[in-house]
Amino acid sequence: MEFVDAVRDGILSLPQDMKAVLRVLEDPEVDDESRITLAGAVLHVLSASNAIPGMRGILAYVDDTLVLRLALERAEKKSPEAIARHRQESPDLFGPLDDQLKATRKYLGELMTVLEHAVDGVARLSFQGHTAKACVSDTESSTWLYDTVHGAIVEALELDEDVVTREVKEIDKILPHLKARVSMRP
Repeated sequence: MEFVDAVRDGILSLPQDMKAVLRVLEDPEVDDESRITLAGAVLHVLSASNAIPGMRGILAYVDDTLVLRLALERAEKKSPEAIARHRQESPDLFGPLDDQLKATRKYLGELMTVLEHAVDGVARLSFQGHTAKACVSDTESSTWLYDTVHGAIVEALELDEDVVTREVKEIDKILPHLKARVSMRP
């Protein structure tokens, strides 16, 4: 199934993707709103926030992977020339991005609204006293974000490929949680 492959590959590449996103955050040619949203998406991953409630273990990374990709997609729409350069510099992240999001939209349908709504809110996130905006505009917070991402990669994001492959086969477990979140919306 395309979605299972997209999620597995996204989870496994999360450490490298986070590093690539840090490079995008440093690019002044990417519009500020997109940079703040991307910083918020990184904070979403670091803080273990769950757009899909009730997920544990490997499946808890599904929303992290997708929120990060949706934030990149939005950045590309607002700063296409700048992101085009990053596509060339980070082909492992950007190469499969469009196909991963297409497979996600096909599989989730209207449930994508939960993830889109999560992306809408990441710019307002704060983690360990650092806001998404500060991580873009303040040198101390930017340095903290860089160090925290690299620490998380070593401590939490180096995942075993066999475990990820096994766990994502149960991807349908996310559906009731997403449906519950959609039904809670006005």
